Amino acid sequence: MATALAAFKTEDHSLLSSDGESSLFIRRFWRGKPRVHFLIVHGALEHSGRHLDLVNFWLNSYPDVAITVYDSIGHGRSGGARAYLNTFKTYVDDLLKVGEYVQEKLEPTTKNFICAHSLGGLIVLTRLLDSAYGWPLSVSGVMFSSPCIKPKNLLGISTEPLLKRLNRLAPKLHMPMIYKGSQLTHDTERANDFDTDALIPRFITIRMIKEIMDASQKLRGLSYYMKIPSLFMVAGADYLVDPESTTLFAGGIDKKLTQILQYPDQHHELWNEINRHEIFETMRRWADKQLKENP
Repeated sequence: MATALAAFKTEDHSLLSSDGESSLFIRRFWRGKPRVHFLIVHGALEHSGRHLDLVNFWLNSYPDVAITVYDSIGHGRSGGARAYLNTFKTYVDDLLKVGEYVQEKLEPTTKNFICAHSLGGLIVLTRLLDSAYGWPLSVSGVMFSSPCIKPKNLLGISTEPLLKRLNRLAPKLHMPMIYKGSQLTHDTERANDFDTDALIPRFITIRMIKEIMDASQKLRGLSYYMKIPSLFMVAGADYLVDPESTTLFAGGIDKKLTQILQYPDQHHELWNEINRHEIFETMRRWADKQLKENP
């Protein structure tokens, strides 16, 4: 007979963003003295609440576990103008602020994993690989879902000169969202949740577009410097990011450290796809392998 898992605890917290004025919404889930911890970093325009299925999966996978989610500024329950930021550096610095906050709550022996989706992947990879930043905290592995290595249809702006001009003249100009939930997942319920979620803006600002474009272009030549075990999950039918660029990027990492999984028929939000629980099981097996090899 399987052993019943004890009830978990939750706690909400607010941190001051590195922009000096916005608040960061953080929610922690934990049970006992966590042996393993997962930090989940969401994608563009969405928020941490889109990934509660993954949270629940991790809670049911280990008896002593902790999960942390947070909303980037301009997203979800965090402060700041919606879908706007002055500089991509704010996203990157806020990731470390959250990481440091979490570290204070965990045991020194807790094994830490990061799960990053889309824009979250771009933020995490920039923090890990750009020599201007770095990650001084312990991490046993990183799992990426459709990381934003090269944006494809997020923007709706076809020329870089036009984007630069608009960024200079009207950085807070709203560009309407050009995709729907059905282009993110084949799961009709999760697609409808996206389309009706009041916390998701139906626009993106010019400045946010420009910062994402610049950060992704800078990142694409840095994969060689990845020295942390990593799992890249690539959606082949991705409307928002280019899967070939993600595969090429991950291919530049030491093969002993990385694994690339292709999902040819899946849309962008792998963690909200119809077969997400199969994907979650794959992630768990990969995490268990890292824990076994580096106890």
